[in-house]
Amino acid sequence: MVPGTEVVPGDLVVLDTGDRVPADLRMVEVVNLACGEAALTGESVPIEKTIDAIDIKGGSPEQTPLGDRHNMAFSATLVAQGSGKGIAVATGDFTQIGTINALVSTVEERRTDVLEQIDYISKWLAFFIVLAALATFFVAFFQTDLPAIESVSIALVCAVGMIPEGLEAIVTLTYAWAVSNMAQQNAIIRALPAVETLGSVTVICSDKTGTLTQNKMSLIAFVTSNAHYRIDVNSTDRVN
Repeated sequence: MVPGTEVVPGDLVVLDTGDRVPADLRMVEVVNLACGEAALTGESVPIEKTIDAIDIKGGSPEQTPLGDRHNMAFSATLVAQGSGKGIAVATGDFTQIGTINALVSTVEERRTDVLEQIDYISKWLAFFIVLAALATFFVAFFQTDLPAIESVSIALVCAVGMIPEGLEAIVTLTYAWAVSNMAQQNAIIRALPAVETLGSVTVICSDKTGTLTQNKMSLIAFVTSNAHYRIDVNSTDRVN
């Protein structure tokens, strides 16, 4: 038994039920082995492993979906049943889960439309506030003959007075009101700006069963040789 951090490519790893796979392994011996790969493929059912080579019909082996690589056990997955032995072929950031982590860490954080509009308005407000403060200083210093210190003080007071301190509070209250409405629809929002983003969504693409269905599948239509039948009944009102 050695720590998973000490596994290097070429090592022979022995797996048993309940073990966490320490690296991407090419299986060389399996006994009723199956691994849970929900973190990689989204499949809730454990994938049975074999030692047979995978027939690549043209193209690159890297184009083979992870769920079809039955002779591989992937890092960070759990052994659901059986036992086996495999040779480490990739570790650390070079594993499939490491590649996913690298891609996630490089995702650019995009600001919502509301935040971008607030930034745009804030820049124009700052521009006009500076102009107004300069105009106030020139009037106070040249026309009313006030000392320079008092003229600067008056200009600063005017600039501070024109800053919309309540803008952030208004935006936060608006977001909070939207979150409250979403909560009434059984949707919990963790980040307030996500409400505005959710309101801009037009299409949702998902390939994971259960992501949108809460693991409850329901029939909405079926097709026969001569007709297409549609069932317009909410799934919560049907007998599962």
